[in-house]
Amino acid sequence: MKNRECPYCHETISLKRCMRYLLLGTDHYTVCNHCNRSVRLAKEPKPGFKYSFMFGFLSIYVPMQVSLLFFHTTFLEALLYSLPFFVVVIAVASFLTLRTIFFTGDI
Repeated sequence: MKNRECPYCHETISLKRCMRYLLLGTDHYTVCNHCNRSVRLAKEPKPGFKYSFMFGFLSIYVPMQVSLLFFHTTFLEALLYSLPFFVVVIAVASFLTLRTIFFTGDI
């Protein structure tokens, strides 16, 4: 079975429908956009799925504190300094999660 493949019609489920798991969690089901049958994740995409997004929070918090304490910047400058770190970590975590999504039929 390929990544993001429907177990019924063997077509690839759209990325838009798979992004739902990043926002709502892995306990929800989705519908195949080709055959309209409900499918669930076969297993959690990555061990520690929720922890990867906690690292996203730490990636904005730590550089912001370093900027505030050591460089004596304002709050907005520190936020802008740490924003690229946050975007990179969230993008990598999302990409790795979407690569490991496999579906099974809803029981």
